Amino acid sequence: MSLSIGIVGLPNVGKSTLFNALVKNAQAEARNFPFTTIEPNVGIVTIPDERLDKLAEIEHSAKIVPTSIKFVDIAGLIRGAHKGEGLGNQFLSHIREVDAIALVLRDFKTGDAIHVEGSVDAKRDAETILAELALADLQVISVKKGRLSSEAKKVGKEGESAQKLLSVIEKIEPVLNGGKLASSIDLSHSEKKMIHRELQLLTLKPILAVLNVDESDVKKNCDIELQPILPQGTMVIPICAKAESELVDMSPEEQADYLSVMGLSESGLSRLAREAYSILNLITFFTAGEMEARAWTVKKGSSAPEAAGVIHTDFQKNFIRAEVVAYDDFIANAGWSDSGGAGKMHLEGKDYIVRDGDVMFFRHS
Repeated sequence: MSLSIGIVGLPNVGKSTLFNALVKNAQAEARNFPFTTIEPNVGIVTIPDERLDKLAEIEHSAKIVPTSIKFVDIAGLIRGAHKGEGLGNQFLSHIREVDAIALVLRDFKTGDAIHVEGSVDAKRDAETILAELALADLQVISVKKGRLSSEAKKVGKEGESAQKLLSVIEKIEPVLNGGKLASSIDLSHSEKKMIHRELQLLTLKPILAVLNVDESDVKKNCDIELQPILPQGTMVIPICAKAESELVDMSPEEQADYLSVMGLSESGLSRLAREAYSILNLITFFTAGEMEARAWTVKKGSSAPEAAGVIHTDFQKNFIRAEVVAYDDFIANAGWSDSGGAGKMHLEGKDYIVRDGDVMFFRHS
């Protein structure tokens, strides 16, 4: 699945340092556009998952293929971006193309990087960025309403569709005018789908906040300070981007020692990649055998044929059934053979909804 997270924030908050560390940490290919203040950098980042290693060990797999997600490093926004300040319109268009936002906020005081606002204040910066996104959405809504007003008067499906879209817009517009995000509104699935298709509102996208801190503050509790500003339930992850960029150059033993000294169980980059995957409402299923153990990505709620289609479109088209073992059962029974003997392997049809951690084998004509 080609899903992407946009790394968004003001200039000089550490977005590019974070992006470069993510891509390097993933040891994956990065498609680097010219690194200027205009074009975004794009990199594919693998999602750490210990389950995949255990599956490969049990099945003696020759190859391990983790799942991944795309990160896009978007040039810094500034106050007034919705009016085109600092080429804001172009940068906002890049944000519209991603599926979710990683909002990078600066909290580090060390270093020579000059803050665009003259001082370091993560709460103020969050308010600035979210306000710019909301104002940009209001402009989009205003233009769309003008077109819909005449279409809504027409008889037939075109008029009905315009009326439906207008009714949803009328729910969203006063909320944006009140300084809140469109994601704070309780919209139905069909309404969200309609708005996404027709407007691609920035403030409906899932948001993950990254607080770029000094090395001494990597265990900082930043929720209390930032949660009143961010959408309800937003995950806030403190990361020292500079330290993370140095960490990826260390050996595994050196990394373990560093994390132990810091009192951390994993790197900030690993947590960020995993949480970014999570906010897109994604789950992982596995295939495992002698050739390879591989993790696959599907949307939560996907059916077995849809999961088969992620592997190959013909698998979905010609789906017959799926052989499924829950991950814990697969490990407890040491693989396919004993899982079947223990009654833990189930044959599932087209209506089966895939669960995170399912180990699957697809039968197709």
